Amino acid sequence: MSSAFVHAGSDTLKQFGDVAQFGVPLAAGSIAILKGDEEGLFQLVEGAMYTSLATHAMKASVSAQRPDGSSYDSFPSGHTSAATQGAAFLQFRYGWEYGLPAYAIASVVGYSRVDADRHYWRDVGAGAILATGIQYAVTNMGYSMTNVVIMPYFKGKETGVHARIEF
Repeated sequence: MSSAFVHAGSDTLKQFGDVAQFGVPLAAGSIAILKGDEEGLFQLVEGAMYTSLATHAMKASVSAQRPDGSSYDSFPSGHTSAATQGAAFLQFRYGWEYGLPAYAIASVVGYSRVDADRHYWRDVGAGAILATGIQYAVTNMGYSMTNVVIMPYFKGKETGVHARIEF
């Protein structure tokens, strides 16, 4: 009976992580809209795009096997990077009173991925660091689409992304 209870708890935690990875950025967008902060909303969307591109590019290039052996896209955690990006936006744009609760939720998302045996702690940490760094660059340093060029390329059997940032 206790193992069924633990299994049900793990399933609930996994579902929470699956939903909250989108919930944190959506809540951040709702806050920006309620505040009438168009520039902030643009920064949130821009940070989400860069974070998603960087996360998936790293997954493809590192090709780390998941703890459960299911695939080779473990590093970094996409769920964690998505949730943390929203939290980082809230903290950098509106302060710790918004960021701290969002980071707490993002931490539970990361924990849910380790608990579900889908990621190692290093994957979760890398996703969080990647998302925070990218959102910091967009929100606090002003790196915007006007400073960045991202272009896919195809050469024979090779496919990749060329990125350029002007400082």
